[in-house]
Amino acid sequence: MPKLDTLKELVENSMSRRQFGKTLGLTTAGLAASTFIGGAVLGSPEQAEAATITDADILNFALNLEYLEGEFYTCVVTGKTLTQAGVIPASASTGPTKGCQKVNFGGNAEVLAIATQIMHDEQEHVRFIRAALGSAAVKKPEINLDALGFGFANPDEFLKLARDFEDVGVSAYGGAAPLIKSHAILAAAARIALTEAEHAGNIRLKMVLQGLQEPPVDPKDIPPRESHFFSVTSKGLAIVRSTSEVLRIVYAGGTCSGGFFPEGFNGHIKCAS
Repeated sequence: MPKLDTLKELVENSMSRRQFGKTLGLTTAGLAASTFIGGAVLGSPEQAEAATITDADILNFALNLEYLEGEFYTCVVTGKTLTQAGVIPASASTGPTKGCQKVNFGGNAEVLAIATQIMHDEQEHVRFIRAALGSAAVKKPEINLDALGFGFANPDEFLKLARDFEDVGVSAYGGAAPLIKSHAILAAAARIALTEAEHAGNIRLKMVLQGLQEPPVDPKDIPPRESHFFSVTSKGLAIVRSTSEVLRIVYAGGTCSGGFFPEGFNGHIKCAS
């Protein structure tokens, strides 16, 4: 069976992490090397310094972001962390998740339903990438969900922080896509990115309809407005970001740690260039 077809089957059917990793060829000998530019796996052609990175490193970079999103939505909906909810074992963490709070959605059943569906997706993304990587999967780092001091007080705050996470996540997957060697891994990453894009579009629409506004998270960001329902360029293309750009956002301006990740990411890709 072609590897791409096998991966499609794996996406839709559960199996052991060991078998998943073996089928994808994610072993030490089988990991394909790719080139990343400017010291960051999501780098741009304008950055000249090159180094060697593996597809596993790219997946682990994505896994750190999925840990963040998974923790956020699980806390928002249930008041529990990923470990408390049974998504990952306690042994899969190198630090606690702080600032976990359940949001009181009051009578806003629609936003609660959105949050609940996204929670399920993000939990599955964590499980999926961890299964694909097997023993190569990095553990969840220490996370501070209250890094910006908002996001949990009410449904409006939830939508704003969720929008930040989703738009940044989509841009990170978009930046990584050209650098992934394995077609099977690229296909899986594309499906996750498309899911994140649906999340982002849904949340952006809710924000515009409710008249919610917030400042951009960086110079590339296009916050939702009636004039910008979608986070795309004037050419109709989605925004992509390098690892350095993503890290500076989630580190709240830090280089190797800070913001939502007080001790930084786990894995080889940790610092912004």
